[in-house]
Amino acid sequence: MTHDLASHLKTFFLSYLRQHRGVSPLTLKSYGNTFRLLLQFLASRRRSRRPFTVKDLEVKHILDFLQHLEDKHVGRGNCSITRNQRLAAIQSFFKYLLIFEPSHENLAKRVLEIPRKKFVKKSPEYLSRQELELVLTQIDRSTPDGIRDLSIFAFLYNTGSRAQEVAGARIHWFDFPNRRVNITGKGDKTRITPLWPSTVICLQRYIAHYRRSPNTQAAPFLFINQRGGALTRFGVRSIVKKYVRLAAKVCPSLEKRKIATHSLRHTTAVHLLKSRNELNVIKDWLGHASIKSTKRYLHTDVDDKLRTLERFGPPDYVVSSLTPNEGEDTDLLLGWLKDL
Repeated sequence: MTHDLASHLKTFFLSYLRQHRGVSPLTLKSYGNTFRLLLQFLASRRRSRRPFTVKDLEVKHILDFLQHLEDKHVGRGNCSITRNQRLAAIQSFFKYLLIFEPSHENLAKRVLEIPRKKFVKKSPEYLSRQELELVLTQIDRSTPDGIRDLSIFAFLYNTGSRAQEVAGARIHWFDFPNRRVNITGKGDKTRITPLWPSTVICLQRYIAHYRRSPNTQAAPFLFINQRGGALTRFGVRSIVKKYVRLAAKVCPSLEKRKIATHSLRHTTAVHLLKSRNELNVIKDWLGHASIKSTKRYLHTDVDDKLRTLERFGPPDYVVSSLTPNEGEDTDLLLGWLKDL
């Protein structure tokens, strides 16, 4: 990179994102990965070894990069959601340029016109209560790691936490006597979530008897890995996948589904909804910034819709109009019976 692009990126990350926008460390890391991938892609397509400038980030090059991200054969095979997240990082950089470097205004405006890619949102994967219980029975409670893993699942399902919130959980978040936890989540937002007595007992037992001795840096964290460090979000995901994989061997409904850590969050949301809780309650429980994020769970349970349909019932006149009259031929009668 030239001093030109290098200085802009340093200011963008160290000043604009941190000081002016106050983004989280995870967002900083994600944006950093985006520009690392972008510059590696651009470098692979040119012969010159001259440093990059802002002008190298032309719209055509960015579009080629986005296409490369989704290419399953020679690219990274990312989904449209990841593609849009990478584009958001790039466009954030050009918003910074619009504010602080007006000389790049024309290029910045063109880049900001690049559209997000539309995609069909899939219904979130979640576990039925029976599937959840089956996953939990795969945990060996006779080992310290088993008690830790059961505590992780109890915390995940009770609070609907994200993987990063589980990994980042501190012991001081918990008010066990009053059965509540103050979770610091996405965007450094906090929410207070009540805890079942069983969750409290499970976590207290883990802390008192089974929590590994942490190293100095990991001391404040709740969940500790085998090396004495704080469990990472990747570690949490690995633990969840392990037990889902074991449960899938005896549960056909789990075999071909992509159940991940976030599926436990969806499970909590759907089960809260099934328990007839209001959307605003579920929104606050999960720490959603907008009620729009919560409304997606309204469309997840077809079984509930079928039961509602049975209670609702069609008009009698429509039913009676389908009843065959006396003297109708056999073919019509058979057709009517088939359509029942």
